[in-house]
Amino acid sequence: MQGKSKLVGSLLALLVVVGAVLYMAGSFSNKQVAGLKTTNANNYHGKRETVLLQKISRSEWVPGSIIAKQNTQISSRVMAQVERLSVRAGDKVTKGDLLITLQQDDFKAQLAQSEAQINAIQAALTQATKQLKRIESVYAQGLVSLSELDNAKANFDSLSANLIAAKQQQTQAKVALSYTRITAPISGVVVERLVEPGDTATPGQALLGLYNPQQLQVEFNVRETQAVKLQLGQSLTIKLPALNLTLPATVAEIVPVADSASRSLLIRLDFDSSVGVMPGLYAQLELVLPDEQGILLDSSWIHEFGQLTMLYVINSDNEQIERRFVRLGEIIGAKQHVVTGLNPGDILAVDYLPNLAHTAR
Repeated sequence: MQGKSKLVGSLLALLVVVGAVLYMAGSFSNKQVAGLKTTNANNYHGKRETVLLQKISRSEWVPGSIIAKQNTQISSRVMAQVERLSVRAGDKVTKGDLLITLQQDDFKAQLAQSEAQINAIQAALTQATKQLKRIESVYAQGLVSLSELDNAKANFDSLSANLIAAKQQQTQAKVALSYTRITAPISGVVVERLVEPGDTATPGQALLGLYNPQQLQVEFNVRETQAVKLQLGQSLTIKLPALNLTLPATVAEIVPVADSASRSLLIRLDFDSSVGVMPGLYAQLELVLPDEQGILLDSSWIHEFGQLTMLYVINSDNEQIERRFVRLGEIIGAKQHVVTGLNPGDILAVDYLPNLAHTAR
């Protein structure tokens, strides 16, 4: 008996807990769920709009940047200490202008040494020439042997060859000395200065960056589905947001290799670079998408319901005004694109404003 009493008590306690939960959940109330109450459309005297499909023209904006078509890194051909730099970043230079001077002492010494060697060889060659003529003269008289004549000719030929080699060394010394004066290979603007006086320049080491501001391009990675439709010489539109500019551009290069990671192709376009742009600026490329049909509405007709968006639609079957939740797209020409939730022919109660306090009861 005592066990049955405990079981009955447990069941009663469970029923009380369940009843309390149901009561708190509103199961014993006749309250209508907020937002589901409909209104007879006959009582609505506001503006009505019929949903229609409209042509939607859209564009895709591809991000990119300005690049220098003619861009070069200035480096030294010899190893020497930097003596003087004549330019800084931002300076404009003309082709042939002196940019960097390297120390020339060692190269001048090599040139002087080669000149002294040439003078010595020329003096010896002059003497060998005279000696050869004398031996040839007395040999014709039979006063010297043939071996003496051969020795004189060999000495003359050896000195002649040495003179040619010395002149080549002199030419090399002059060229090496000229390399200590580094000039601008193109006309343009100095981008960066990578060394300072006192640094040691080595062959191949970048010393200055230079680009031609008159030969700039815009570069974009375009989706392959869009890139394959482009053609060389095609005219497109680009934007430079930093300068608030919209410019025409012409497709100049389509790299015929797709990036397998981004599924895109590299596209370069020429444009009028006299507008004061510089490499590295952010640019956008407009690609016109095919026209499509869609629903465009005035954004003031759309209402927010929590985190959802909705409109009031008149049900043609029972003449009731109902809520219709929709999914929105982008703003196109000051109109809101409704992606889903409406169908052509639906009638909107544009000015309908329900009594929220009434519908919540």
